[in-house]
Amino acid sequence: MKISSASADAFCRAAPQRAWMALVYGPDRGLVQERVKLIREAVFGAEFDPMNHVRFTADEIEADPTRLVDEARALSLMGGPRLVEATGSEADLVRAVTVLQAEPDKLAAFVLLTAGELTPRAKIRVMAEKADGFAAVPCYSDDANMLPALIRQVLEDEHGLSVSADARQALQGHLGGDRALTLNELQKLALYVGPDAGEVTLEDVQACAPNAAGLELDRLLFAVTAGNAARVDSEFERQLAAGTDPNAVLSMLRMHLNRFMSVGVAVGEGKTMQAAIAGLRPPLFFKTKDAFTAQARDWPLPRSLTALDLVKNCLAAVRQTDAPVNALTRQCLFDIARSGSGRA
Repeated sequence: MKISSASADAFCRAAPQRAWMALVYGPDRGLVQERVKLIREAVFGAEFDPMNHVRFTADEIEADPTRLVDEARALSLMGGPRLVEATGSEADLVRAVTVLQAEPDKLAAFVLLTAGELTPRAKIRVMAEKADGFAAVPCYSDDANMLPALIRQVLEDEHGLSVSADARQALQGHLGGDRALTLNELQKLALYVGPDAGEVTLEDVQACAPNAAGLELDRLLFAVTAGNAARVDSEFERQLAAGTDPNAVLSMLRMHLNRFMSVGVAVGEGKTMQAAIAGLRPPLFFKTKDAFTAQARDWPLPRSLTALDLVKNCLAAVRQTDAPVNALTRQCLFDIARSGSGRA
């Protein structure tokens, strides 16, 4: 079953009633973990028993993929629902899933697989999307459609705060690279404002920004697309020192480049540069609009697409090799900065 992004959370909350196996995949690791948690809660409910919960690492699956098959078919000694989780290489997972699909009646547990970003042609993703009882749940960075719901969920529903229009626009312009990072920044903002304030203002968002690495990424992103390698290096070091996950940096960079790509597409369709920028959704945060406008002409569609490919390849390398994540990310940032400065 191919689960849409819009219905992914609803599926995860009722996964055992709709499937016997799920593949939760995508570049947003925070969102992957959040949806894994929803599926765990759906499987166990109030009957969680650690003896009925089995988790395999990639190394364990690589050493012996048949262990996944054996555990998925093993009956609970004490009764109750069972959950078997695994992550691993695509080839290893495909090998195990092929055996399980051949005899689904032997399954005695819900099987939950996780993976990073997968292409539409990835075999394990194709299997999940096309097989009955096997669901593919995508986890991509929160976009303009999801961020308002998260802001309402955390600030309004959970903390009882209203959000001014300019504060909402600022948050939508800065958040969205990683679900865990987004939720963390919203929680920190709510704590800063406090329950008695009643409303989150633009000043509150700006006041929190210096202490929130996730809201400061613009300085790094615009340094990359300005081709300023020295600034890229210093800003990336600052993000690492603040504890920012390099995957979140890459996800935010992809969103940043997607804006340039959208402008390039609109210009190619005959719109003026000003009209194309004005049509971006969500709108650009007013503090970054001038910088974006100044750089937009240097990022026509072909260059944006090339840079997006570099980010995609870096994300794949980070998830599929043992190379240092920081080094891979730094090299990607420098490669795109050289492209942006015309020195590719």
